Amino acid sequence: MTIYDTLGERFRTLPPPKNYYRGVRLPDGFELPDEILLFYHDFCAPAPNAHNRYTVVFPLAEMTYYVDQKRYFLRTGDILFIRPYSLRFMTPGSAGYRRLFITFQLNGEQPYLPESNPCRLREGGELLLRRILDCYEAGDGIALATALYELLRTLTPDTGGRHMTDKQVISGRIAETLEFINDNPHRRLDIRQIAKKVNMSASNIALRFRAEVGMPIHKYILHQRLEFARYYLRETGMRLDEIAQHCGFGSASSFSHFFKSGTGMSPLAWRKLNRRKGASASR
Repeated sequence: MTIYDTLGERFRTLPPPKNYYRGVRLPDGFELPDEILLFYHDFCAPAPNAHNRYTVVFPLAEMTYYVDQKRYFLRTGDILFIRPYSLRFMTPGSAGYRRLFITFQLNGEQPYLPESNPCRLREGGELLLRRILDCYEAGDGIALATALYELLRTLTPDTGGRHMTDKQVISGRIAETLEFINDNPHRRLDIRQIAKKVNMSASNIALRFRAEVGMPIHKYILHQRLEFARYYLRETGMRLDEIAQHCGFGSASSFSHFFKSGTGMSPLAWRKLNRRKGASASR
């Protein structure tokens, strides 16, 4: 028995077309994902960022993400979909930073994009993700775009209660505080300076920051200085005295002491172990 024998009855029951020159159309403006990138990160970016690409995040460890001031508690199996120009960053309180990114470009919203976060893959999604990896490694752009389109269609809101999503957003004052800290890694900030900048009392900002971000403000400042240091060591060829200056330290020795106390390694030893391929050599 052939497939034609199996489907013959369905063939015969198809209604005649109303117009023999017009068929089922794609939605107006429909397009597939383009300029697709896949990459892996196991570190926290040194500052909140936003860009013009759509982003799909696959956590491989527990982590807390902020997207446009909304906080998401994610576990392995959750998927976070981020639209272009959304401000995003990870909290230093995350257990780990291991995650897969798929980023891509579109000229506008498409009907197959998920509408809410976090998401889960429906049945068969894992096979699609494997196919995406195979197509990306093979450089097959058409097959890759088609597979990613199909995967995006499988993303469904996670309503099973397996994770927690914090409905409370980060307030404007605390968002401004985060921006000020991350825009000034070269300054030795204290809570009084920050409080003055955002027009709050030192005691109030300390309480609000801990409640909304999940850690004391001084620990967040130290964490961000360490993350900036890791970034400069991994991605650039800057000398230690230059990195020290960019991270708010008066000397390379004080910076080295700070870095070793936070990582257990000297800056140069850490750089040798973690330098990104293609980064310029240290001077």
